Amino acid sequence: MTEVSIVNKDLTLEVDDGIGLITFNRPEALNTFNAAIQDGLGEAYRLCDEDDAVRVIVITGAGKAFCAGADLSAGGDTFGAEGEMDFSSCPLSVQAWDLRKPVIAAVNGHALGVGLGIAMQADIRVLAQEGKYGFLQNRRGALVDFAMEYFLPRLIGFERAFELIVRAQKLSGAEALEWGLASRVVPADEVLECALEIARDMVVNCSPLVMGMHKRLLWKGLDMKRDDLVEWETRALHDTLSRPDAMEGGMAWFEKRSPQWTSSVPKDWPSDLMDGK
Repeated sequence: MTEVSIVNKDLTLEVDDGIGLITFNRPEALNTFNAAIQDGLGEAYRLCDEDDAVRVIVITGAGKAFCAGADLSAGGDTFGAEGEMDFSSCPLSVQAWDLRKPVIAAVNGHALGVGLGIAMQADIRVLAQEGKYGFLQNRRGALVDFAMEYFLPRLIGFERAFELIVRAQKLSGAEALEWGLASRVVPADEVLECALEIARDMVVNCSPLVMGMHKRLLWKGLDMKRDDLVEWETRALHDTLSRPDAMEGGMAWFEKRSPQWTSSVPKDWPSDLMDGK
């Protein structure tokens, strides 16, 4: 049964069969980023992270765009902020990399500026062939955000990250695939179903707790020395092998059936191990 939560007028959350589907809901404005989407996305991320009914998160946009950048309805005042500036460049109350659930960005159309930043924070991206993608902030006299100077060189290499951020050009879907912004580019009307298919496979066949632990190791490992990562990975491996999901996974394979996972990310998360590193 699908549960629908209207986080606010510009963002919705639906939970169905283990998938939390977050949708930017400003199609008339190409889902441009405003305060309601900012607040709603952080809240939706938190709700999904704490809900056992959600094992994988998919984020998409209503209409023809994913998120076509910042809301420019204020005109020249959009980037001309004055007075005290007490906001972070990562403005969400919860960042995608901190979640214990995989996040798949179903980028159904244009993702520009902050919109592409949100997509790049996801763990997996499916892009629309017809979309345009780029960090255009430098052409507006502003810096990029969402920690892209940190993550983008690690994801696609320094030179390509430099050109995308500093030259600030747009890429087509085919170019975005070639540049490594996503592993999949499909026609726009197939994007969401492609992302949901990936999510369904993960929901059924992957332990929710171990998915979360793998995600934490992968993201934190970007900052770690190899030997430190091996030590941490070893302790995490020992932890997973002591849990019922390890027995269930082996038995399900032997008996040629789908596994019945019993782990709970909110209840069973080994905080001392995964958050103390």
